[in-house]
Amino acid sequence: MASRIKNYLFLLISLIGITSARAQFGVTAGTCLLKGFGTPKPFVGLQIGAEIPRDDFLSLFGRVSFYGKQSQGLINTTYVEAIDMNTTVPSIQNISYDNSMNYTVIEGGNRFYVGDGYDSGFGAYGGGTVQAIFNTVKRNYNYESIDQSKYQLPVTESPKGSIFSIALGISGGVKNTFAGIGTAYFDLGFSYMIMNSVSNSTASSAGNMYSPLLFTFCLGFRKDFY
Repeated sequence: MASRIKNYLFLLISLIGITSARAQFGVTAGTCLLKGFGTPKPFVGLQIGAEIPRDDFLSLFGRVSFYGKQSQGLINTTYVEAIDMNTTVPSIQNISYDNSMNYTVIEGGNRFYVGDGYDSGFGAYGGGTVQAIFNTVKRNYNYESIDQSKYQLPVTESPKGSIFSIALGISGGVKNTFAGIGTAYFDLGFSYMIMNSVSNSTASSAGNMYSPLLFTFCLGFRKDFY
């Protein structure tokens, strides 16, 4: 996961480096909530990004959002087997586990501004987005009653899986620019996954944590450079 995050940050830094060749670009950062339709509770995360104004009423943006893991809250059961089947009794024991999942979202799109526009004062904006979504699903095992020096998971058991999805969406929000300081913004987003790829049975057991319909709520700050 750490190497994946480094790759995402590298992509974002590269985007910012490209935009620096332009006359103006903005760097954004903030906090977000992500809620899947029908899921029990939202994921909480942080986002960083860049925004490039084409003029005062149109911009292009990209951002990466990281949402911390959330537990499913269900007790599931599998088994562990003895490392040495000839001397360990019993040779198989049941073990419980709970699933957890997180989100990483890479997003890009355009924004159309109304009101005072991109550069000054109060305004509103809206536009379309394309998202690449990565989920990591883990099984968190309860080893309290198991001697881990004598037992191991069977080779067919996958402690971790992943889901990759592509989504299309729309977003809109409001912003206020403070002269010489920067821009505070709040936006809402809705997206629908048009395709996904599941790596294994562990990933497919995400159950009520996963939904193809996502809602996001982001509060952040943008600093522009000229």
